[in-house]
Amino acid sequence: MNILIVDDEPISRTKLKLLLSSYGRCQEAVTGEHAIELLTESFNAGLSFDLITVDINMPGMSGQELVERIRRFEVGIEITQRTDIKIMMVTAESDSDTVMTSIIQGCDGYLLKPFGRHSLDSELVKMGIGR
Repeated sequence: MNILIVDDEPISRTKLKLLLSSYGRCQEAVTGEHAIELLTESFNAGLSFDLITVDINMPGMSGQELVERIRRFEVGIEITQRTDIKIMMVTAESDSDTVMTSIIQGCDGYLLKPFGRHSLDSELVKMGIGR
């Protein structure tokens, strides 16, 4: 599995990378803009991300804006439903408006910080990619 972790907090990125590395190869982006660059580079190299984790509160482009941009990217290159990228929000934001907006924007899963292996694995199973 090819995984992209997008979070401006170094501790969160490190924890996600440690926990997700058993699922596959992990890359990291600090901003939404950097994530779009990595997504484009990956696609141009004939690869795609299977999972992208996204923090909501980041400088510049918010996580919700990033999810919308990723979904537009997929439409632009005509990725099919069978091969679409799974996106999981990983955030401390738990209010219902934020959760619903994230789902409407196109995220497939929602993991609240602080999180551990069990809650991460459980969310991945719900998304159809866990074990």
